[in-house]
Amino acid sequence: MRTAAFMGERAEEWLRAAGATRTWGKQPRQQLSAGQHQAGTCRMGDDPHSSVTDRWGRVHGHDNLYVADGSLHVTNGGFNPVLTILALAFRNAEHLAQA
Repeated sequence: MRTAAFMGERAEEWLRAAGATRTWGKQPRQQLSAGQHQAGTCRMGDDPHSSVTDRWGRVHGHDNLYVADGSLHVTNGGFNPVLTILALAFRNAEHLAQA
């Protein structure tokens, strides 16, 4: 929440520096909601010390435990991440089916 507030303040500064005379925004709520897309809680990677899963979503140290949701990618882009999550889950499912 602090990061969102900080970015909101910076965005207003940048807009005013670019010549905006009026700006408006919405303060972030101080709670999680369905409108927020959490990401990065089970990061993929080759190193078990810095990631939770391998590149296919398999949890390090567990042969039959896979993750297939938004927690695999480090962060979200500027748009709704649903298609990215679906593509990643489909990719990982194909790999699992071939294993």
